Amino acid sequence: MNPLELYQTLMYSVMDTSYILLFVLFAINYYLLILFVCMVIYLIALYEKRCIKVGDGSLEDFTSGGQIFSGLFALSWTTVSTVGYGNTWPALSKDDEDEVINCPVVNILLMTAAFFGVCFAGACGAILLGKVVQVKTQAQIEFSQAMVVRYGSGLMDISDNDDEVEGDAKKSTAPKEGMPCPVLEFRLANKLHNVPTGVIMDATLSCAVGVHEYDLQDGDENNYFYARLVLPESSSRSIRRPDKVKRISLPKKIFLDLNIVNSVHPHFKRCWTAMHILDENSPLLSPKMRSRIKKNNGLWPMQKDKYRTPRYIKDSIIFEEIIVSFNGVSKHVSAEVNAQKVYNSCDIVIGYQFVPILEKQGDEVKVLMDCLNDVAFQNGGDEALPIEDCANRVNR
Repeated sequence: MNPLELYQTLMYSVMDTSYILLFVLFAINYYLLILFVCMVIYLIALYEKRCIKVGDGSLEDFTSGGQIFSGLFALSWTTVSTVGYGNTWPALSKDDEDEVINCPVVNILLMTAAFFGVCFAGACGAILLGKVVQVKTQAQIEFSQAMVVRYGSGLMDISDNDDEVEGDAKKSTAPKEGMPCPVLEFRLANKLHNVPTGVIMDATLSCAVGVHEYDLQDGDENNYFYARLVLPESSSRSIRRPDKVKRISLPKKIFLDLNIVNSVHPHFKRCWTAMHILDENSPLLSPKMRSRIKKNNGLWPMQKDKYRTPRYIKDSIIFEEIIVSFNGVSKHVSAEVNAQKVYNSCDIVIGYQFVPILEKQGDEVKVLMDCLNDVAFQNGGDEALPIEDCANRVNR
């Protein structure tokens, strides 16, 4: 690892540490720098004790090791911290009246120590500022841990589960005839909903879904092959392809855009429920189900009873992870803020809906943050799939 990569790795590690640990690291490195400068000065002072003045005399007037160390340590920390010399200082060229004392080595050393002290203080300040900016740009919002899927009659009744959403976000996604496509939902709440300046302006949500795709098809000879990279004795690098190689299909993860119906919120103050329709254009559905929806004129197929069961809907949703990115301008810190959330297939529950978390208390509307992850059976009486706990569920 070259020095630049080591520095980058160190900087990323420092940014992930807590403030307490960061100040402890600052203090440890500060004292180590002082002790190093003190040791170097001591080695030089063994030959030029007159170049270091302590009180009315010089360092050569002291015989005790403790007194010498105390004087050199004071000279070291006053130089590194650049606070100015106190009782101990380097001798000038004409410090004594009887003789001329030339101390260029000591002065150059202390000048170098002061330079590194300034650099160390600047680096600590820059790192601390970076930590503050990192916190400042983190949006004070909380995502729901689960994603719900409403289907069938559960789409006919849209509960008032959101606030100040404009446009078509609150209109029912159900068509007049036929069974509508299920709707996937997740929500987020503003932690600063009770702060007058806690509003996030021009908030946007962008989602990407990661899926696995097998590129190798039967009879395709140009998709994958093994190649051996060798370095011949008398030529440059070349690639040799073995004649008989077993071709295999390796899973490749690709990321596709996930369309959110209400992806823009001009004035995000309390709660926001994002919706994605599982239709023929949804990358979450299997190719067979998208094809059936397309043949059924954009409606969920009802040729078989199993098509409208929550288990079949669950099996039709195939993805690896859903990555949600939030961006907006916080009025509280007057800066752009962002947040991210990753969902996996274990986070989806079928046949449920989020419970309302807005409560009016007097003239104010409060957000019940403790109920952000609470769900209930969807309206309409359709069957709900029992919520299963995945062994590999991770709270992100």
